[in-house]
Amino acid sequence: MSRLVLCTISVMIGFLLGLVPLRSFALDHDNLDPNRPIGMEDAYAIPKGEIGMEGGVRFNDRREGRTRVTFQPQIIYGAFDNTQIEIQGDLMSDPNTLVGSAKSGDLHLGVLYNFNTETLQLPAFAARVEVDLPTGVNSKGVDTQLTGILTRSFGRLRAHLNAGYTILGSPQGQERPGTYRAVAAVSYPLGYPSSFRDTLIASIYTRQSDLQGQPNNTGIEIGLRHQLTSRIVLDGGLGTEFAGPSDRTALTGTVGLSVGF
Repeated sequence: MSRLVLCTISVMIGFLLGLVPLRSFALDHDNLDPNRPIGMEDAYAIPKGEIGMEGGVRFNDRREGRTRVTFQPQIIYGAFDNTQIEIQGDLMSDPNTLVGSAKSGDLHLGVLYNFNTETLQLPAFAARVEVDLPTGVNSKGVDTQLTGILTRSFGRLRAHLNAGYTILGSPQGQERPGTYRAVAAVSYPLGYPSSFRDTLIASIYTRQSDLQGQPNNTGIEIGLRHQLTSRIVLDGGLGTEFAGPSDRTALTGTVGLSVGF
């Protein structure tokens, strides 16, 4: 990860910690954040004043090319009611071969706003805006992402829809200038009501390929979030792509840790 990314994250950690009183917050394993542990999220922000520091390691074994490993440190802060701020910087192996918006060392700054809680008539709805700064390897231009998120409960089962679009600030070579992504997912609390420490998540997704003229990447993922303590959540996930370009994912996996302050 570039020195600029590390420096920015360090400064933001100190700033955010200075904004909250010296007391502990509880993390909720049922609150689903991006990549924790799979590529979807729910429509709810973390409570106002809460800070979550998250980190994960993700491997991507492709059908063609080298297996890629990604380290994903992230900070999430409940800045206001129904609003969270996200800061992330990915560090990827084999960075010079990356195409598309995701570049190793880029700094990601995002805001999620929840417009409403779920009612009998309406699902919960949120919007997320992210700006990716070109601080990484071979990265040019500022990329922008906009995502709409719906969450609806059916008893203990929750259904989620994510639909987003990414605009590349400076596409290179055969990279698409913009790509869409759609995810449908369900989450379910295991062991409820006798215990409530685990949430199972499964999803199916499709996204435009990074390069022009190639088919969509389409796949499935499954993950688990486990409440270790009131402030610590562990997560893990697996996935595969059954349609897409020749270098699509054969197997991907994630392990991660979230800590609340």
